[in-house]
Formats: sequence, C-alpha cells, structure tokens
Amino acid sequence: MGGRVSGRRRALVSAVLVLGGSALLPPPAVAETVPFAAAPRAREVTLVTGDRVTVFPGPNGATNYALSSPPRTAFQSYQADGGDRYVIPSDAVPFLGKLDKALFDVTALARTQPGNTPLEVTFPAGAAPAVLPGITLTSSAGNTATGYLASAAEFTADLHRRLADDASAGRPAGSSALPATIRLAGAPREQQPRYPMKILELRLADLRGRSVNGIVSLINTDSSAKLLRHVDVDGVTRIAVPEGRYAASATFSDFDSTGSVVATRTSWLEGFVVGDSPDVQTLTVEEKYATAEVKVAAPKSTTQDLLTANFFREDSAGRGFAIGIAGSRTKQYVRPVAKPDQGLLHYVVQWGGKAPKPEDRYRVDLSFATEGISENQSFSTEDSELATVRDRMYADPADKMPVAIDSGPVDPVIQRHGLGASGFFVPAPGVLTDYLGTSHTKEWVQYEQKGSSYQLMTADPHPYRPGSTTTVDWSRGPLSAGLGQWRRDRQCEACYSGGTVSVAIPELRDSVPDHTAIPLFYAPRLHFSLYRDEQQVFDQDGAYGASVEVPKTRATFRGVLDVDRTADPGVSQAGKLRTELTLQYDPAAGAALPNPHRCRASDPAQPCRILGALTVDYRLDSDLSTTSSSPVQVLELHVGHASYSGAGSHSPITSATVSVSVDNGATWQPAQVFGLFGEYAAVWRNPPAGTSPSLKVTARDLAGNAITQTISNAYTVGKAER
Repeated sequence: MGGRVSGRRRALVSAVLVLGGSALLPPPAVAETVPFAAAPRAREVTLVTGDRVTVFPGPNGATNYALSSPPRTAFQSYQADGGDRYVIPSDAVPFLGKLDKALFDVTALARTQPGNTPLEVTFPAGAAPAVLPGITLTSSAGNTATGYLASAAEFTADLHRRLADDASAGRPAGSSALPATIRLAGAPREQQPRYPMKILELRLADLRGRSVNGIVSLINTDSSAKLLRHVDVDGVTRIAVPEGRYAASATFSDFDSTGSVVATRTSWLEGFVVGDSPDVQTLTVEEKYATAEVKVAAPKSTTQDLLTANFFREDSAGRGFAIGIAGSRTKQYVRPVAKPDQGLLHYVVQWGGKAPKPEDRYRVDLSFATEGISENQSFSTEDSELATVRDRMYADPADKMPVAIDSGPVDPVIQRHGLGASGFFVPAPGVLTDYLGTSHTKEWVQYEQKGSSYQLMTADPHPYRPGSTTTVDWSRGPLSAGLGQWRRDRQCEACYSGGTVSVAIPELRDSVPDHTAIPLFYAPRLHFSLYRDEQQVFDQDGAYGASVEVPKTRATFRGVLDVDRTADPGVSQAGKLRTELTLQYDPAAGAALPNPHRCRASDPAQPCRILGALTVDYRLDSDLSTTSSSPVQVLELHVGHASYSGAGSHSPITSATVSVSVDNGATWQPAQVFGLFGEYAAVWRNPPAGTSPSLKVTARDLAGNAITQTISNAYTVGKAER
C-alpha cells in the first residue's frame, strides 16, 4: 500500500453519537443561502520581459506562482502588504522608476491581463511620443501615449542592450535610462500611510558607491503597522515616514558585458532611527557590504538547479515582510547581519539539485536557517541527515505531460507568511526519489503540479526523520471528490455554528487523506445541490457547496456534487464524479473545530462544530497509470470521517458496498466486500481489456451519516499479464 501511512490504519471506534431529525416537522424557511464558488483558477501571465509566470491560489490563501523551468534569470519576489505578489526579473530592476512596478504585480495581472498588456507611456515634458522597441502606440495626447506590448522579446533585448552599454562604459546598471515612463494602464498608485511624517531620503549605492535604481524593502520595527513598504528607488527617492526605528534591505544585480545577470547581492541596514528632526534624513543601502557568497554542498552527486535566499523581517508582534531571491545557477551574495534586538530577521536558504542523469530520477532538496545572517554562508548536510521520500506519480493514460513534485521547508516563521514550494517537471507516470534535508527543519510541504491541466494536488506539511524512507502516492486513482483528514490550517467544509450550516465537497482528491486537488487552468463543470430533510434549499451550477441559515433544530442534510471533467485535456479516467453526503445535524452536539482551522459557518458567539461527513480513501490494485491487468480486481477502502487535527466524528462505520458497471452506469453488478469498522476490501472479476469500468461505493456510520460516490471510467483494464 502506498500513501503517507505506516502499516494498516486502525478503524476509529469510540462513543456513539446518534443524531436524527424528525420527518413530522414542517420544513423550515431558509433565511439566507450563500454559494461557495469554485476557487479562482490559475492564469499564466506574461511580464513585459517575456517571462511567463503561472499564478494560482495557494492552499493558505496567498498568491503562489511558478516560473518557467529553469527560470531565464534571477528573480526578486515579495508579497505586498495588500496581498498582491510581485515577481520582478533582476534585469528589469535597474529600470524601476521608469518601469512601473505594477507591470510585475502578477496577482493583478492574473485578474486583468488580456491578450496584450495595455500600457501608458509618458515622455518628458515637451517631448512628442516616439516609437519604443516592442511597444505599439495606439493614441497620444501631449507627451502621454497609450498602447500595448507587441513584442516582449524586442523590449527585453533593448533592456539588455542598455545594460551592456552601461557595463562597457563603466556606468551603473540602468544609467542608459528608458526614454519614457512605462506604466500598466489603469494600475492604482501606492497610498501613503496616515501618520505624522518625516522626510526620508532613500539611496542605493552599487559596488563602486554610485547611485543606482532598485527596490528598498522598508519596515518600521517598532510596529510594521506604521510602515511596511517596498519602495522603488530611482537613483535617490524621498518618501514620508513616521518616526521610529527601521530596517531596510535591497537586492542588487551584477551584469556581464551582454547585459545578463551573473550575480545578485542582498544588503541590509538595521537599527536606522528616524528622529524628531526637521531635516531630511538619508538612508543608504550599499551593495559593497554583501560579500558573503551563498554556497551549498550536497551529500549526493547532483547538478544545482535551485538556489533561493528567503528573508523574513518582522516586528515584535510577528508582522512583517518576506522576500525571496530565486535563481538556478546565478551566484548569490548576502550581507552578514547580527540577530536584531527588536523583532526578528529569519534567513532561510533553500537549495535543490537534480541527478546528473535524468534516468536516475532523483533529486536533493536542502534548507538551512539562521536568526540574523551569519558571516559563514557555506552550508552542508550529512548523508545521514537526509530523509528519503519516494514520490510515486500516477498519471491518466491520456495524459502525456510531465509532472512536478514541489518541495518547500516549513518552520513557524515561514508558516506565518504562507507556505511555498519549488520543483521541476519530470516525465510521468513514474517514481521520483527526493532526498530532503533535515538540518534546518524536519518538516516539508510537498505539492504535485500536473503539466497538462495545471492541476495542483496539495497536502499538509509532514515531518520526516533523518534516515527514514517514506512512500507518497500522488494522483493515485480512482480519483474522486470529497473531504479528507487534515492536521494543518484548513477551512472546515462541513461545519455549523449558531444557526448556519455549511456543506461543501472539494471537487477532486486522490487516495491520500490530506491530499486535495486545485484544478487550475481547466475548470471542471460543477453542480451542487443541498437538501434539508429532503427539501431542496440550494441548487446551482459552478458551486461546490453552500452555507444556509436554518432553525436550531435537528435535521438531516444531503449535499450532492456533480463534477464533469470530460472536457479537460488529458482525462480519460474519472471523467464524471457524483458524491452524495448525508449529514445528521444536531445544534447541541458535534466535535468543536480546533485552532488553527477556520470555520466557514462562523458565528463569533457560538463554537464551530464539525459535521459527521464520511470520507473514502481508495487503494486500487493497479499500475501507475491506474490500469489493471489482473483477471481479479481488488479495491481496498478506508472509510472514515472528515477531521481537523484529529477532531471530528468518531461514530463507528457500519457498512460499505461496491458495485461495478461496464456500460457507463446503465447496469450495476455488486462486488464482494469483506471487512469491518471502516477497513474493507472489494473483489470482482475484471471485464475484457480495453474497457473502463465505473464504480459506485456507499458507506454508513452508526449515527446515520452516509456517503455514496459514483466514479465513471474509474480505471482502465489492460491486457492480461502472462
């Protein structure tokens, strides 16, 4: 058996809670019903530099992104105080000020970007609009023109020519300034904080002390609520800030004679005080102090394909910013900084390397962390400190695209800023062995990205012991809809609080209890219905759940979700899914939802309680393409309840049935089912090769909760083994 488990799971048997509604009561009126629309889908946005960035919602509510593999150059990334994610190529940073930072706000671009990026181009006063490489102008008024990005390649080639000219002439990068200011049309401008202000002059100095353009990340360490900004610095920039103590950082890029980035250098300034003075105060971040090169030695033979330096600067309340500098082979340097006496500076290096030969199918992912930035930036780990994870990647026979297993280290500081992971695509189906370092943290989060539909299979972070070996199944079929069991921050999809009941059924999951898929580019068609004592209270396309206000009396709810994936590319199995959940509701009973999980049915005056939603985990005897060549088919079932950090119903499971159809559900034949208390095995004879049987599974518990799942074309029957 695969999955993230050791041995067989034990059935959950505990005190029995019997809930029930009365059919004699008249159906109550519904005060309000709120649908749960499917999560926002991913968008691929194109930056003005031509770099493609896939933007998708993270499981923690933040904006996640994926760069092309491997990335073209080094990138700076941060999430602004308003929540938007910025991803800025290092070769564009010297031109900020002339290039509006909104051009790199991938969150906003994913919401609004049409086929051509709309631009507003402002020339110097008195100058007429002129042709710019890669930009087509469509209208003009005075010195301002509107247009769109016609060729990112031409635009970026012009940036590189300017950088190369600067390098050849010994000038600071970006001295060959763009002849106009280029903004994203309609982008809002940054707002100043509302506090009594002092004027602060910001300056960036390169290795030779010359003023250069870039971004200064600035935080008031007394309280980030007073000021937390990422400021474009065009040579020298003045801004208004409140009095107090500040920390500032900036990342500089070094360019070769072709205009390509060869190194990044991140420098810091700590303990800067803006006092009660009428004079302008100057804060200078200097590149020359970023002299410590980040180097990582792996305990196995690898070729480096990832080096990311992450900086987390917080005030004493744990609020602040996170900055990531990512690249593949670009050298990175940092300025050593002592551990601050106010708040924290948490520094995490993530390194990745792939096997020298692709057919070896292994990689090494390491992470290292310090408080403050130490003088010694040479990191290594011992082979004995590695944990081995065998990622078994299942793939639909119709899906020929590669798959990425993304891995990211986890610690409390990282969790406060949202979990992220990095990975690279490999052919699937197949097994990828990932050696994870445990010297910084023994917890890693892993996701699976599908290259075809950009489906993201998310999972909880998990601890890994040094020297251990763990097998994890990804996208193991038959795929289904439904709830799971989670131990980290999740939104409860089947809960009630006060007079509000929320029932939702995630639209796709695999065989591992904490795996839930987020379909990205290609959204399956959804339809959700909700019934209370068999009276329909909600029915809508495009929704996967709903919240409904009801009287505080016992009742039976039934949620029905239909998922149609048949139009999605790479799908020949589990094309249509139907899940029916029967839930007993008693406003005076139910397990309380523990922290840090969040309640959809939130009434601050009432505790949030978990409904007894049943879950089914499948273990089909098949290969990695969910294809079976055995004459006799075996399907293992684990039936349990939706749970959050172990909290949820523990009503004993009383029954399970399995039926098989070879005519798309026109007729059904029962399978033999053996087992008790949630652990079952079903057996039936496989039909001829080339068919794709459908499955219908039902299960019940002692409290009256039930689940019925129908999965069309659940698996494929292959040629019999010889």
